[in-house]
Amino acid sequence: MGRRLDELLTDLCPDPAHPLAPALRRWSQASPPFLKFAQAHAAKIRKKVRLASSEGEGRDLLAELAVAALLVADPRCAVGYEPPHPAGQRGPDFEVIFKGHTSLRVEVTRLRLPEDEEGDPVGTGAVRRVARVICDKIGQCAPGGANLLIIVVPPGAVREALVPAALRLLDGPVPSGLRPEDVREFQRHRQRLGAVALCSLSAEGQVLAAHLWTNPTAKHSLPPDFARFLLRATDGAGR
Repeated sequence: MGRRLDELLTDLCPDPAHPLAPALRRWSQASPPFLKFAQAHAAKIRKKVRLASSEGEGRDLLAELAVAALLVADPRCAVGYEPPHPAGQRGPDFEVIFKGHTSLRVEVTRLRLPEDEEGDPVGTGAVRRVARVICDKIGQCAPGGANLLIIVVPPGAVREALVPAALRLLDGPVPSGLRPEDVREFQRHRQRLGAVALCSLSAEGQVLAAHLWTNPTAKHSLPPDFARFLLRATDGAGR
């Protein structure tokens, strides 16, 4: 497998000095399911690696593929990458068929926090940023199944209170820095959002310490077995 693996990794990430190259090699060597995922979606991954020209874009893609590595590691998850979606609309990063019959969508985003906000993870600025992300991503929550939003933050910003505080902010007057139309869009479609997971990444690209908020008003709740898998796999906590 060594030569085939080297050829695949060279195809995905031709520059061995690329920041994503070590993580791609590590995941592919350690996880046959991730290797199979990478082979199946080589064209998409190769294009994303090529387009991730800045450090921030590279970290965004690292977070996305780290979640892919987490999901495919569980044999109960059949994971599709960037599933088809209606024209003119944004779709989720992943579609997961759990246990062969339960469909859910997973969207991954990385939250950029200025250094001063990393030290105050439930401060007004950080809460507003999480609220803005939730408003931005609600449009990618499709009807007809559970939707999970995974927000990757710096390790010091993983706090159980952060997502609930952001949602309380969206229930009141429109916060400064958010567009009224975005808040109204969230309020119209909030029942599509099954859960929000707040987590971080290790230096090796492993998803860690998820805090899971589940939406009590969701039309399609996150399957309990999937929620337990997510928390066990990341050594996290749920609400």
